[in-house]
Amino acid sequence: MIKNQRETELGRNSETGSSTTESEVSGQQPSLERLTKQIAKGGGTAFVGNVVGRFFSFLLQILLTRVLGVASYGLYALGFSILGISQTVSLLGLQNGVVRFGAMYRGAGDRARLKGTLLLAIGILLVSVCVVGAVLFGLAGIIARGVFNEPNLTAPLRVFAFALPFYTLVAMASFCARAFRRIDLDVAISRFFRPLFTLIAVGASFLLGFRLMGAVYGFLFSTIIAAGLGLYLLHKLFPDLTSKLQAKYEPKKLLLYSGTVLLVGMSSLLLTRTDRIMLGILSSAESVGIYNAAANLAMQATLFLTSFNAIFSPMIADLFHRGHMEDLERLFKTTTKWIFTLTLPVVLILILFAKQGMLLFGGEFAVGVPVLISLAIAELINASVGSVGFMLTMTGRQKLALANSLTLGVLNVILNLLLIPRYGVLGAGIATGASIALINIARLVEVYLLYHVYPYRLSYWKPLVAGLVAAASCVGIGGLVEFKGWLAGVALLTLVYAAVLILLGLGDEDKAVVQAIRRRFMLSHK
Repeated sequence: MIKNQRETELGRNSETGSSTTESEVSGQQPSLERLTKQIAKGGGTAFVGNVVGRFFSFLLQILLTRVLGVASYGLYALGFSILGISQTVSLLGLQNGVVRFGAMYRGAGDRARLKGTLLLAIGILLVSVCVVGAVLFGLAGIIARGVFNEPNLTAPLRVFAFALPFYTLVAMASFCARAFRRIDLDVAISRFFRPLFTLIAVGASFLLGFRLMGAVYGFLFSTIIAAGLGLYLLHKLFPDLTSKLQAKYEPKKLLLYSGTVLLVGMSSLLLTRTDRIMLGILSSAESVGIYNAAANLAMQATLFLTSFNAIFSPMIADLFHRGHMEDLERLFKTTTKWIFTLTLPVVLILILFAKQGMLLFGGEFAVGVPVLISLAIAELINASVGSVGFMLTMTGRQKLALANSLTLGVLNVILNLLLIPRYGVLGAGIATGASIALINIARLVEVYLLYHVYPYRLSYWKPLVAGLVAAASCVGIGGLVEFKGWLAGVALLTLVYAAVLILLGLGDEDKAVVQAIRRRFMLSHK
């Protein structure tokens, strides 16, 4: 029986579509070089999918702002923020439980418990999401008129309530794929097809003459299609989901872990959604629209962080479970350096060309430039500490993660209450930016105190020097030469940054990452 089980596992795909090695199934320690290549290939796959998906999402935001204007776009952003909160509640933290226990059981070759984990998570999710969706639909009028004093928000909220079950299923299917280290499917489900479908559906509704409600219904229809595709791909990934294999359920273990992670997620919403919600309460829909545009632009700085987190987070759970802390530390250092190195030029572009970036949404959005700058700086700090959040939650320290998020979430609420009435959208940006920076610094210190692990190497100075030289060159030449377009400045900064990095030289592990990504792209084009 064990032999047959192992042979089955050996035939399954890993995160890049290649077969799982016997050492991974049997529990033997895979080589550090192989793990580094897995991160590079998986991160490269996630990066490509993220770039394309974010391009579609960015086009959607520009389309929404240009067609709807500041006020109606603010209503859409408010509704979407409430949808995000509802999704987090509906998931009950199960998505992280699936990644953690799914990765552990897959690494141990325990298909029965793997099946039980997936079926249990999906079953509980279907119940919770229907309950939360019904509550949101019933309270839509009260939320719109009583909380935000925006009666026109009622109808969009009710449509978002209908979209909630499908939107949540997309997220769950994506996390299930992540547990299998199938980053290609994770990216395809949540970062490629869903934004593409939404862009097409919303664009079609605008062509037919609809405005705000057309955008909301376009989101609903596209999410239904994406959910169906996600469930289909999940079944293809793990056919045992509907086979006669006897599942082994461990509801207590999954729910205890997921329940704590749910509280972490809810408190994290105090960081990620408080700004928009409180702007809607304390200010106006127009302020929410301006802020949301700036926040969406600043979010592009998280591209590399989310790409590497997608493949590294299940590896954290697997390596920690096996007791391979030395390998985990080295991978932590490698991924953090690459996340920071690749994120720095993006943040410099967002800061130096903040006005041009905000004008993409329309002239009314130019006042959001200071907000964009403050949030971009916060995201650079976020990237500079790497996957510290997952280093806590994926190693069983979810209670500590909860304490972090609750403390900083409450601080974010207090800062927003103090700063929004005085500074408006900029106050929200400063409050959220400061909270993001503080929670990541706290996580960094805690990971070191718990595991004596930190993510930095001496070679960290190389991207810092490259960034300074690139920024100085861009500002200096920009003052002497009239660029034909701001994109020329972006190209200049990128080229100078890359050239300085190459001149300073790459380390051995950096070269291994580059070679793995290059091989991945060469194979994908054959």
